[in-house]
Amino acid sequence: MEQEIIKPDTQPRASSQAFSPVGCFIAAAGATLMIFSMTGAAMLATVWAFSKLFGFPDIVMYGFMVLGAIPVLWGTVWTAGRAWHVEQLLATGKDVDVPVFDLMHYHRKG
Repeated sequence: MEQEIIKPDTQPRASSQAFSPVGCFIAAAGATLMIFSMTGAAMLATVWAFSKLFGFPDIVMYGFMVLGAIPVLWGTVWTAGRAWHVEQLLATGKDVDVPVFDLMHYHRKG
């Protein structure tokens, strides 16, 4: 059985797309909040499990949670910049580029 590929006759106008500063912000904020909540929950569960497994006192567990917040915040800040950058590329009709894993690469002006 063959499938017929349906293609539009013309590309839709750029203004008819859902790219606006508010839409870009909502999409970027959603990705950022998802990364923050998912990595934060994973870090907390991992630290709690290892602390209980090895019998560390609660004060040590809290210290590990503070240390674990560093990569969570790094990932959140990087994701916020990358998501905004990708939304801006898509809004201008460009293709998505290769990610750069430098913390402040997407937050620099220019």
